[in-house]
Amino acid sequence: MSTRVLPPIESVSGGSHGVHAGYEQMLVLAERYERQAGDLVEMAALGARVMADGDLLESSVLAPLSFADAEVHVLDATTGADGLTVRAVGIEADALGVRAVVAAFRASDALAERTSETIDNTMGRLVGRELAAALPALLVAGAISYAWWSTLPPDEQTALQDRLTEGLGELVHDHPELAQHLVNSGGGLLDGLTGGLVTGSARLLDPGDGAIQGATTNDAARLLALLLGDDTDYDVHQLTGIAPSDNQSSAPGSLADLMRSLDDTNDLDQDEPRRHGAIQIQTIGQPPHERYIVYIPGTDDMSPVPQDGEHVRDMETSYQLIGGMDSAYGRGIEQAMLDAGLDGKDVMLVGHSQGGMVSTSLAADPDFTRHFNVQHVVTAGSPTAQVPLLPDGTHALHLENRGDAVPLLDGEDNPDQPNRTTVKFDQGTSNVGGNHGIDRYVQGAQAADASGNGSIQDQIRHMQQDGYLGSDPVTGVSTYQVTR
Repeated sequence: MSTRVLPPIESVSGGSHGVHAGYEQMLVLAERYERQAGDLVEMAALGARVMADGDLLESSVLAPLSFADAEVHVLDATTGADGLTVRAVGIEADALGVRAVVAAFRASDALAERTSETIDNTMGRLVGRELAAALPALLVAGAISYAWWSTLPPDEQTALQDRLTEGLGELVHDHPELAQHLVNSGGGLLDGLTGGLVTGSARLLDPGDGAIQGATTNDAARLLALLLGDDTDYDVHQLTGIAPSDNQSSAPGSLADLMRSLDDTNDLDQDEPRRHGAIQIQTIGQPPHERYIVYIPGTDDMSPVPQDGEHVRDMETSYQLIGGMDSAYGRGIEQAMLDAGLDGKDVMLVGHSQGGMVSTSLAADPDFTRHFNVQHVVTAGSPTAQVPLLPDGTHALHLENRGDAVPLLDGEDNPDQPNRTTVKFDQGTSNVGGNHGIDRYVQGAQAADASGNGSIQDQIRHMQQDGYLGSDPVTGVSTYQVTR
């Protein structure tokens, strides 16, 4: 009997065993040192108070030698070379040393981030200027290339297109860090193409919200969203007559089960295109201890310019989310959850692609979290670095497949937070579209389930303790459609 080989996990960052969790543990140690030093100082002061006690001083007349000997020992124990006061000073110095080390590490991290951002931005700006200067020649070359392309037989056009697509897929799979840096240079590229219009006197946007004072990829995304109208109007209604899938009829027992249920939600508009924008809400357990899992699929319309005015899961929404803006999809999800009676309830958000983007964004939005207690977020193939901070009470697990270009679209690694874990695995090929499929993320989730990594296992344990992974009965699955 053959054994299924799980995809290798290439890296795990953040979480309870991440770098910043280590910083916090070091600061906890420093606090313990400081408390211990305070206790020693208090004990030293107690010794002085004892020696100054009136009754003890009166008794010294009766036994002056014994009193003097006791005084010497007390002073030695409290203020002597090896006394409590000296030890307290040493421990306090250790605490300051630990804090200084953490501050130095954090400063080094910030410097590395700033340096990387500056290099990417400068590279993009230089390329943008060159492209702007060479635009006439590029247009002529493009016209000639298109004319040559048009003369090729259809089978040769298809073969050439396949070779180009495969070459791009191999580049993304073999060198994801290069693709990420190219995306991260988007702000500088925009600046170079527009001659500084974005960060100049026109101030079309408000750059400088990142590690550098200059246009960022987030600025570029905001500009694209504005050019498309920045539409946030939405409509929500419940879809009836949709039976829960086999996967959704029982509570998920693992991360892989969550991905399978998410895939079933994603398939709703595959079976019936008019269901575009559908999300599903799974109820687990009985009142008053019920929990809710909201399954949020990704982009329906991948066209750079939306093809119609109804699809809420389009590129305009992606631009808004990367730019840190409000979106019709996010607003519609919130309304659907309110309509379903989830106000004040414990929830988990599970999203693929754009669905993971909006899940992470909502979990960090105070207007959203005043209605819902978002205990967990699980994302698959989603760029989420544009959300810099999640509340301490929210645990997030981000799955990213090597060779999937979509998680690279934020241009940065996810923030390292103790409650936020990023798992990168390799189930990729040169097929960029295939690498983004939820089926690949089912396999990546299986690898995470089987991993012994502390950050991953702590995330899973929290999901189990909070009742989202386990054997409690499913008491309902409802479906809502969000449209523009």
